[in-house]
Amino acid sequence: MKTKLIWLNVIILCTLLLSCKEDEVRAPYGCDDQTPPQDISEVVIKSISGGAVIKYQVPDDSDLSYVKALFQTKKGETREVRSSKYVDSLKIEGIGDTDEHEVTVYAVDRSENVSKGIKIAFVPNTPPVVNIRESLRAIVDWGGFSLDFKNEGKDAISVMVYYENTETEGQRLYDVYYTEQKEGPLAIRGLSPLPSKFVVKVKDRWENESEPYEFELTPLEEELLDATQFKEMFIPGDVRWTFFGGQWSCFFNDNYGSMDFAHTDYPQAFPHPTTIDMGATVMLSRMKIWQRLVQDDFYKHGCPRHFEIYGCPEGLDPFREENYELLMDGHLEKPSGGEFTDPNTAEDILVAQQGHEFLFDNELMKPIRYVRFVSLSSWSGMECSRIAEMKFWGQYIK
Repeated sequence: MKTKLIWLNVIILCTLLLSCKEDEVRAPYGCDDQTPPQDISEVVIKSISGGAVIKYQVPDDSDLSYVKALFQTKKGETREVRSSKYVDSLKIEGIGDTDEHEVTVYAVDRSENVSKGIKIAFVPNTPPVVNIRESLRAIVDWGGFSLDFKNEGKDAISVMVYYENTETEGQRLYDVYYTEQKEGPLAIRGLSPLPSKFVVKVKDRWENESEPYEFELTPLEEELLDATQFKEMFIPGDVRWTFFGGQWSCFFNDNYGSMDFAHTDYPQAFPHPTTIDMGATVMLSRMKIWQRLVQDDFYKHGCPRHFEIYGCPEGLDPFREENYELLMDGHLEKPSGGEFTDPNTAEDILVAQQGHEFLFDNELMKPIRYVRFVSLSSWSGMECSRIAEMKFWGQYIK
């Protein structure tokens, strides 16, 4: 009996081995036919910045899977764009010139059979990197310069900044800034107050690069103001920032922990002012505000959205509100332009982590000793304000 069982197992094993065949795991699913689909029809092409949108009628083929377009870049690279059979168009993007280009569009079925294809010629409109380059304007500022630009399509770009001065040995890459903002300014900071030559280039995600934007300027000298000299001035109208474990000192303690912040009472009707004795007479150049550093909490709850900054010079009574002049009308916004209910983009999160920067108008600035920060509204509409950290830059006036 034991011998019979052994032979039975051997027969079964041989049968299985003979019946097995190698599976092609990469083979497409569906009918294994050899008949290609018909081509697309009723084609209409519209040029856009750096590409084109091709509209068409898909073939009446139940086995159709998708439509694809193949084209070559100026560098000789072949690119492919695909579109579902349920969509009547596809978009060609990333062309860095305005020359005539040819694209071939194919219909593809579930067995990867490809139609004969139709060739279409088009001339793209001016590429985004060229439009953005033409909009660049550098304005001298504290510790560097402000770079104005227009990015109407909110394209993902990188801005490369090169510089050269007596401290460098030839031209150096200073930094690369990534943004999808619709417009500037972009703040370039941390530079020495030396006469310098700058070169700025714009690049998109397809490696198209603009012509250089070249200029010379001398950044204004600035420094991070010493927060250990700051003191709270509780003048009439100010509110306390000690709710929910918050402390006024958390404004300036270099601690960005999730539970380290200044927080007004809740509910507390707006406005929410607080007044700072800077400890010396200063000229302000810029400031930064950090939200509570918890991603799920960015641009929510008590994060200030609209605020004002006022200044009072030394020699005037800092306890009288009429002695304060408006220095800034500030709006803390998402770089993406999104609203409270919109998901945060990667750039929204990065800027929140790095701190939101605000520039003071040089024409409005004068020597001051006392600064009044007034929160006017929060991102969520909640009647409270919460800030993790605040920093000021400028010059000490001796």
